[in-house]
Amino acid sequence: MPEAPERPEPERETMTIPKLAERAGVSRTYIHRLATDPDEGWPAPVYKAGSSRPQYDVAWFDQYWAARQERIRQGKRTDLEKREGDQGDR
Repeated sequence: MPEAPERPEPERETMTIPKLAERAGVSRTYIHRLATDPDEGWPAPVYKAGSSRPQYDVAWFDQYWAARQERIRQGKRTDLEKREGDQGDR
């Protein structure tokens, strides 16, 4: 019996930084800063044929953005909180 041809993996939806910024409601420069900061852990971008604009997986971005928003505590100063390992006044 002949083997079934391999099905190509369905192409994931990707977006450029300006489109991701629009989706998140922030500036494109902010998203670019996040995308180029190694500490943020963004995946390597993909490039569509004939384009030099980096694109990122939309499903990954949605999860990343939701987790990032959960960590933000607006309206509360965090610089006055004691951090683990602080010795107090020196």
